[in-house]
Amino acid sequence: MSKDPLADAGLHFDELNKLRVLDPEVGQKTTDLKEECKEFVEKISQFQKIVGGLIELVDELAQEAETEKMKVRAG
Repeated sequence: MSKDPLADAGLHFDELNKLRVLDPEVGQKTTDLKEECKEFVEKISQFQKIVGGLIELVDELAQEAETEKMKVRAG
């Protein structure tokens, strides 16, 4: 039998001694996961900006190559 009957009932006290239904360890893991997700979304956003810039650059180079081809064919 556990020493804490409240924990057995699924009730826990947080750092402010407030009664909680969620285990503090689970709550902390949830908070950590939320922060990791936020960082991941920020990194994905940065990646999308970088890839967008790369696509624009490749499109510009392709247009320049097509312009040069047309000059060669016309000349």
